[in-house]
Amino acid sequence: MKFEQIPGMISLKETLVSSHTRNHLAHAQLFSGQEGGAALPMALAYATYLLCENKSETDACGTCPNCQKMAKHIHPDVHYFFPAAKPEKEDEKTQRSVNEVWRKLLIENPYAILSDLIEDLNAENKQNQISKADARKMIQAVSMKSFEGGLKILIIWYPEKMHPAAANGILKILEEPPKNTLYLMVSYQYEALLTTILSRTQLVLIPAFTDDEIVAYLMGNHGVSEQDAIKAGRFVNGNLHKALIDLQVPDENELNWFIDWMRYCLGEKFGQLATMSEQFKQISRSKQQNRIQWAIEMIRNAVLAKGNERLISIEGAERDFILKFSNALTLSGLESIYKELSDTMYHLERYANPQMAQLTLSIRLSNIIKNNRA
Repeated sequence: MKFEQIPGMISLKETLVSSHTRNHLAHAQLFSGQEGGAALPMALAYATYLLCENKSETDACGTCPNCQKMAKHIHPDVHYFFPAAKPEKEDEKTQRSVNEVWRKLLIENPYAILSDLIEDLNAENKQNQISKADARKMIQAVSMKSFEGGLKILIIWYPEKMHPAAANGILKILEEPPKNTLYLMVSYQYEALLTTILSRTQLVLIPAFTDDEIVAYLMGNHGVSEQDAIKAGRFVNGNLHKALIDLQVPDENELNWFIDWMRYCLGEKFGQLATMSEQFKQISRSKQQNRIQWAIEMIRNAVLAKGNERLISIEGAERDFILKFSNALTLSGLESIYKELSDTMYHLERYANPQMAQLTLSIRLSNIIKNNRA
């Protein structure tokens, strides 16, 4: 990963490069941003730049041996730690398999989120965290000599998922790091970290992508038309991961799914709603979250339409449905639906059972619709 592969954020990239050229490299840095954003890619690009043998004034060369190893995520001096359920009997073969899944995920989608890794590892129903054993591996990694004779870099993804014993176990190496050791933590909820860890790190805030940056990225890297890129980026609020998921699911499918869902809720057709919840369970967790987020944005637009339908920028069949739905329910009803959808999104992000979450939501929405007809 190179800086040039990450859309926008020119000022941040210049700041990171400057920290190296001025020799002001903080030994522990906390890259904080939104899930599906640039926090992880920026940490990877930064590590690549620092290790590059022929770096320019703005970026890594991308061709030297170190850059090639970083592109494959096999550099011997870069150690990755991430939340992953450990098997009861963790041997070298099993660990190698986990690492292969991790590398494949980074190569295919550096904007991935934790649920993608959990799904790839088939660890949906296990406790996924950075364990005390992982902390011991961190200590072991920093105590070894550098293979290449330069920096040793630890990239810690989702440090907020670190077991308290693990967090306490690495405090000493954070406070007194061995020479030429760099910690890059990538967090999406840094407030959840121990204050003792926060006090030992330099916070690097990663901004969300703009709509234009997302559209340009999708067009340049995935060969889609401007119209399709704009559609995929409409409801993602700077989250590139969601935009990439939306590319895989045509808008017509989402709209038809949402219309059927609301119709079943209106008619109190609980048999069909149960079937929908079973189908909802079968899709990936990322797509589950995207689908609920899509529904949230539809309801948000329905609320806006209550005030002035010119506030809605959506056109076509989606706009027609939004206006009809907005006119069919009271403002209070729409706001209640919005809240229920948001609450369900919160629970799905924390790995609630998707079938139960969606079915419970459907029953609640059915009751709201029945009691809030305009």
